[in-house]
Amino acid sequence: MKSMGMKVEMMDINQIHPFENNPRINDQAVEKTANSIRDFGFKQPIVVDKDMVVIVGHTRLKASQQLGLKQVPVVIAYDLTEQEAKAYRLADNRTGELAEWDISLLDSELADIRELDMSDYGFTDSLEDAEDIDIVDQDEEDDTEFTPNFLNAQKQIFEGVGEYDIPQIRGVDHIEEVDWISFNMLNSYKSEQPFGVHHFIDDYQFEREWSQIEVQLPRLQRAKYVTSPDFSIYTDFPKAMQIWNHYRKHWIGAYLEAHGLAVIPTIAWGDESSFDWCFDGEPVGKPVAVSSVGVMNNPETKDMFLEGYVAMVERLRPSQILFYGEMIPELESDETIIPVKSFTNKWRED
Repeated sequence: MKSMGMKVEMMDINQIHPFENNPRINDQAVEKTANSIRDFGFKQPIVVDKDMVVIVGHTRLKASQQLGLKQVPVVIAYDLTEQEAKAYRLADNRTGELAEWDISLLDSELADIRELDMSDYGFTDSLEDAEDIDIVDQDEEDDTEFTPNFLNAQKQIFEGVGEYDIPQIRGVDHIEEVDWISFNMLNSYKSEQPFGVHHFIDDYQFEREWSQIEVQLPRLQRAKYVTSPDFSIYTDFPKAMQIWNHYRKHWIGAYLEAHGLAVIPTIAWGDESSFDWCFDGEPVGKPVAVSSVGVMNNPETKDMFLEGYVAMVERLRPSQILFYGEMIPELESDETIIPVKSFTNKWRED
């Protein structure tokens, strides 16, 4: 058995090198890991070999670089041979994949955490959906009781706007000051004070609004305001998929309005070609919501965002703009902007 001792050293981050043949694709986990390190500190050191090549902790290394850390805690595994280091690198990831969640206990723990937005760390309260779905034995299912979904067309078809019949969102006249939470916090948020629900989180976390709108409706009715879902229209998506996501966003927004909710349209765009349809169905002269998350990653995405922002202002003339994410210097003088802080950041400041 190898030694159980462990010496943790603080090392210059530039001395540490990722393993070139690392088979683990971890880019999607970097931001959540950075949030964890930022909020809780660096509690798990990076493990490297004698040549300062990472064995365990590639994601933590990338997260540390993203946070701008100069030094990170490191354990140097002098006792591992090259073969053992390779095996440990794979085993550490694989053994984690073999573990499973106890759904009821996890759901209970998430519900107890009320002062932190767990979506910052990759969690969602989607496990509550298990309570909403009846698992049917296909062999025993009575076909006469089956009701097809028809992609929500059987629930309601709205009068469309533009070439693609995008449902119109009426919007609200004015946004009053409220606390804002992300959609995935609805289950655990217990405050009796007025609040708004935004959708600036990963798409999978609010996909259930499309598939289970009747279940989500009473939950959303607790809120004073709800933004329309921010389904992605990435430029590398096929155009048909971009338009489909724009349609779904508006169908849900119009459906919520039809059931008495105050909906603030989330405005999203891709490149200039999307301007032909991405503003269809939006109200003119009323409040809207936008997000700059990921915009500052490179100059190209920033320029594309600003181009779309200008087009939005020209076409929609919004009276107020809920702005989620890092403020862009070019927009700091825009007096219509209302910065929306994540619940976690607001709690820290309070």
